[in-house]
Amino acid sequence: MFWKRPLLATLALLINACTPEQTRAQVAEFPPQRCVNLANALNAPNEGEWGYVIREADLQRIALAGFDSVRVLIAWQSHALNAVPYTIDPAFFARIDEVINQARRYGLTVIVDMHSYEGLYSDPRTHGPRAIALWDQIAHYYAKAPADIIFELLNEPQENLQGAAWQDLADRLWAQVRRTNPHRWIIMGGDNWNSIDGLARYKPPHDPRLALTFHYYDPYKFTHQGATWFEDAPPAGRPWGSKKEKQHLAHEFDRAAALGRASGHPVWLGEFGATKATNIQTRALWTREVRRAAEKRGIGWCSFDFAAEFGVYSPKRQNWIWPIRRALFDHAALALRANPD
Repeated sequence: MFWKRPLLATLALLINACTPEQTRAQVAEFPPQRCVNLANALNAPNEGEWGYVIREADLQRIALAGFDSVRVLIAWQSHALNAVPYTIDPAFFARIDEVINQARRYGLTVIVDMHSYEGLYSDPRTHGPRAIALWDQIAHYYAKAPADIIFELLNEPQENLQGAAWQDLADRLWAQVRRTNPHRWIIMGGDNWNSIDGLARYKPPHDPRLALTFHYYDPYKFTHQGATWFEDAPPAGRPWGSKKEKQHLAHEFDRAAALGRASGHPVWLGEFGATKATNIQTRALWTREVRRAAEKRGIGWCSFDFAAEFGVYSPKRQNWIWPIRRALFDHAALALRANPD
C-alpha cells in the first residue's frame, strides 16, 4: 500500500467559511464534522452493481463543496473466504487503497466502514468469529496508515444482533482492533439500526479515541417515502415541519448530546437523509433542521448520501441537487456572500 500526502487539503478551507455555530461544532475533538456517505458502491456485492462507482472526480467535488470527510460503505464480507482464515481478496484491498488515497489527495478524512453484513445480523453466533477475523485483517493492513483513516466497526446492528449479543461482539471487535491500532479513532454505536435508543443501551469501553454514532431518520414515514428498494414503502406525499415535529427533533438531539456527555465520548451523526421521492423543498427543510440541530449541540454529521437514493448529487445530470446542498451548507454560503474576497 502507498499513502499519498494530500495535495489540496486547503481547498475546502478557502470556500468553507464558518459561522459561530459551525465553529463550535468544529472544536469537537473527533475530526469528521461535515461528512457525506459514499453509498451503493463498495457496499454492493460488486462495485457498480447498485448503480454507482466511486470516482476521483467525485471526491474532488466533495472536498470543494466543503465536506471534510467521507464515510466509505464497504461490504468486506462479500470479498473474503467463507471459511477459516476468512482471507480478504488482495485485489479488493487494493481498490480500497485507491479510494483512500484519492480522498486524502483532496484533504478528506476517510471512515472505513463494515456495511451490509446481512449474515452477521441474522446469525451472529456463526458470523461473529468471521467478522472478528475480517477486522483483524483490516486492522493489521492499516496499522501504519495515516491517522486520518478512521474505523467504523459495524453499521446498524439489527435483527438477532441486539442487546447482549451486540454488546459482546462489539467488545470483542473493539479489543481485536486495539491490539494493532491503539491510537486510531474508532466509531461504534448501539443496536436497533444505530438508533438513539440503541445508543442508550450500548456500554462503550473506556477509550479516549472512541466516538459514538447514531443515525437519524425520524419520522420514518417521511424520510423513507417512496423508497424503491422496500416492499410496502411509505407512500410519497407526506409533509414535515410542524411545531410538534420540530420539537421532537430537538428532543432527540438533546438525548444524543446528553448520552455523549454522560459517556465522556464525542457523539457523531453517522447518517441522516430523506429519499429523492420526497418533495424537494420539504426534504431541504428537514435536512437543514437536522443539520442545524446537530451543529447546535456540537455534533458532527454525515449526510446520507452522495449519489444514491438519498443523494445530494445527481450522477445523471452531473450536478448538485442544489436545495439539499444549500441545506447542508447555507452557513458557508451566507458567510461567502458577506465576505466575497
